[in-house]
Amino acid sequence: MPYEAELELFTNRFMSIAENMGAMLQRTAFSVNIKERLDFSCALLDENGNLVANAPHIPVHLGGLSVCVREVLKKVEFKPGDTLVTNHTGFGGSHLPDVTTISPVFEGKDLIGFVVNRAHHSEIGGISPGSMPPTARSLVEEGVVIAPFLLVENGIANWTGMRKIFTEAPYPSRNPEENLADLNAALAANKKGADALLELVEHFGRDRVKKFFKAL
Repeated sequence: MPYEAELELFTNRFMSIAENMGAMLQRTAFSVNIKERLDFSCALLDENGNLVANAPHIPVHLGGLSVCVREVLKKVEFKPGDTLVTNHTGFGGSHLPDVTTISPVFEGKDLIGFVVNRAHHSEIGGISPGSMPPTARSLVEEGVVIAPFLLVENGIANWTGMRKIFTEAPYPSRNPEENLADLNAALAANKKGADALLELVEHFGRDRVKKFFKAL
């Protein structure tokens, strides 16, 4: 098969992973903001945090996803079974309602890449409902600040720690149950993406998948 044709096929395969992640996120989310407004984005990144493919969701999110993963990689060493959550503007966040969920995809001990989604939480604390106060004079007044936090470590979710972040901030979330439900949907979306990427690796081989990651 000509290289150009094979590249186009892999482009569509990678985009399909991101699109199916978005479908899973929409289907399993709790909030109207994600289920009906579709204020979220999903993407596939290489092992260095470079954007490989994304679905046509919210364009403003997509450049930030790559920056976010690269900034997080400066501070965190991911292991199999990890998933990290952050909305911190110092780690490529846009504004605090946009919560990013990052999952590495490993084949054995080899890092293949990352599946990532960013979803807008309609309420995440701050000095006014909706978490976008025009009078905020500091980041914590905008809402709950999530520094990079391992929601899932070695396959075990820390919902207690996540709940504390939402409820014990200086200006806590007014609806932590919805926040947690939407994060659960974000985990489901990333798992779907990770499983699909590993299927590609199993079918075509790790080196071939990484070859087209690099090409894109």
